[in-house]
Amino acid sequence: MQQHDTLGRKIADIHAQIQTHVGNVGRIGIALYNADSGQLSTFIHSSDEQVPLERYQAPLAEVPSLRQLHESGHSRIIDDLATLADSPSEHTRRILAAGYRSSYTCPLYARGELLGFLFFDSREPGHFREDVTLELDAYAQLIGTLVSHAFSATRALRSAMALARELGRHRDAETAGHLNRVAHYTRSIARALPQDMGHSDEDIEFLFQFAGLHDIGKIAVPDRILLKPGKLDPEEYEIAKSHVQKGSEMIEAMMREFGLANEHYAQLLLDVIACHHERWDGLGYPNGLAGDAIPLAGRIVAVADVFDALTNPRPYKRAWTLDEGLAYLREHSGSQFDPQCVAMAERCFDDWRAIHARFHQPGTA
Repeated sequence: MQQHDTLGRKIADIHAQIQTHVGNVGRIGIALYNADSGQLSTFIHSSDEQVPLERYQAPLAEVPSLRQLHESGHSRIIDDLATLADSPSEHTRRILAAGYRSSYTCPLYARGELLGFLFFDSREPGHFREDVTLELDAYAQLIGTLVSHAFSATRALRSAMALARELGRHRDAETAGHLNRVAHYTRSIARALPQDMGHSDEDIEFLFQFAGLHDIGKIAVPDRILLKPGKLDPEEYEIAKSHVQKGSEMIEAMMREFGLANEHYAQLLLDVIACHHERWDGLGYPNGLAGDAIPLAGRIVAVADVFDALTNPRPYKRAWTLDEGLAYLREHSGSQFDPQCVAMAERCFDDWRAIHARFHQPGTA
């Protein structure tokens, strides 16, 4: 599949232009804001030395300096980052340790809504004079437009899928709570994986956006199978399994309709839908992929989806406790599930408890 440049690549190209025309801006970083959760998350990073910085996620309400920028709509200059040497923020300490000495921070908006924050860092104290920031403001506008465009396309696709799901929601036991939980479990695993084997921050954000679409093909499965309270017979099971192929076909058609087929994240979405029922041992479906041959997105969503299915009620079963669900993941690590993904689920389990509580729907099957 032909792929366009990733958003991260485009930001790196802009960074190169800034270095040529403005100079002494060693790093650009973007933190994305999620209005639903109120969380800020690292998203894209370009630096002169490509030094990886720790991924972080924090509520905007707990970052007063950035919250004030959002409320005022103004940018911020720090002429000497050394004044923040005692900051409790690990991220700030890493910026200092990497040798940056001044910064310029701009809130990013689209249609009046906060997208996130853009950070320019320099190794020169006091670098961000008025003439420099005037030039950088033009680049900030361009970067904000690129970020907004990237997510407007995915929002359009997700809205179309949400409409299709809403039209068939009376047919399926899967609620909005399930979709939200799976999306958040998925992101927590992806962010916890070592950066050298996992996705970029950019990919993780798109994976979070797409995880809830994993079972979209179920709207094409007949009621007599989808809503059957007992065990499916072999013929019914084969029909139920077809939701993976049907979902992939639906997404491919939607991508063609929205002109998204060549976007970088198109394959990520297809991996979520086509591979979340593959098994680490090769006994899954539809293609019997095994181990690392299964795209990482599918392996992550498989863990999140099964855990949520076990720990919430269905017409044919009670809800397992969260500890029982984790025990199942452990028991089937290395057979049904990627061991690394299960290990990351264990590491994030306190977060999973909070996610389950936040999106819990008592009595919902």
